[in-house]
Amino acid sequence: MDDADRRILRAIQQNPDLTMRELGEITGLSHTPCWRRLQRMREQGIIKSKAYLLDEREVGYEIVVFCFIRMKEHRRAKLLEFESAAARIPEVMQCYSLTGDYDYVLRVLARNMQDYEQNMKESIVELPNVASINTSVTMKEIKNTTIVPV
Repeated sequence: MDDADRRILRAIQQNPDLTMRELGEITGLSHTPCWRRLQRMREQGIIKSKAYLLDEREVGYEIVVFCFIRMKEHRRAKLLEFESAAARIPEVMQCYSLTGDYDYVLRVLARNMQDYEQNMKESIVELPNVASINTSVTMKEIKNTTIVPV
């Protein structure tokens, strides 16, 4: 990856709707080199996809909750079963495996506390192989970005 690739990546992260002409103006490259570089970075997996990001509050999700999960067993099959089940819950926006006191953390959206309580009872506490869940409800979002520094 060279400086021109980095300029392209910075520009498209700020505005994924740029035309090739606009991208060329911003990066100092002509249409064809921009297009070729974008194609190459897609093929290499550097660019995963083009997506529109929704404002969670504007579509009705008022609460963000982090669920810190401890597992009963740490056998590979049990962990994969948990990961697969967690990935199927629509309100689970992210799931990370961790080092330290907890095995996983889930970032969960809820419309309100009642919605979260129902979601907990119906899906999160029913996840396989869970020994304990420690929940933290966020008070305020300070930073939430999808822009990767390049």
